[in-house]
Amino acid sequence: MELSKLLKTAFLATALTMASAASHALLLQPGNADFDGNDGAGPYGPSNCEPDCINDLFGTSFVGNDGLLYKNEFDGGIEEGSFAGSYNMSWTLDDGEPSGGTLSWVVDTDYINCGECYVAVKDGDINPRYYFYDISTLWDGQEDLVFSNFWSNGPGAISHISLWGVSAVEVPEPGTIGLLGLGLLGLAYSRKRKANH
Repeated sequence: MELSKLLKTAFLATALTMASAASHALLLQPGNADFDGNDGAGPYGPSNCEPDCINDLFGTSFVGNDGLLYKNEFDGGIEEGSFAGSYNMSWTLDDGEPSGGTLSWVVDTDYINCGECYVAVKDGDINPRYYFYDISTLWDGQEDLVFSNFWSNGPGAISHISLWGVSAVEVPEPGTIGLLGLGLLGLAYSRKRKANH
């Protein structure tokens, strides 16, 4: 009977952990950007400045696509980066142009777990042409990144969103960790039971 209660408690804790990881979202808007396209050694744009602008603003040292975790181009929906198959981008349109969207983790795939994570949101024509974010301590790689109100009051629109990181580590999803925990609990219980008989 005790094993049954223990397993039920462990199952409930695992389910709550997974539900809580899936239910949170990190909102990124122009007003909470760490930098925009006129900061640092900028102005950045109209051409792409990544990773040089990321290096300049955040003190990183990415070269080429080294450190590119995920990038989604609105035109053509092109995805790039070491986690391109692990995330989906759904765009929010304002008069047919992207002013935001939601980046969601694809369950049962590897996800980004980085000590350092930076986001660049770019428009090609309108000042400021970029917004930059340091989400290193704010994002767990599984919760949604919600982008909102970018260039929504003018003719601008998002051309791409990219995530850059240092030593991205692939980690198992919470369900896998929960199953491992349940297995260890069962093993410990069976050893205790054998010792008592």
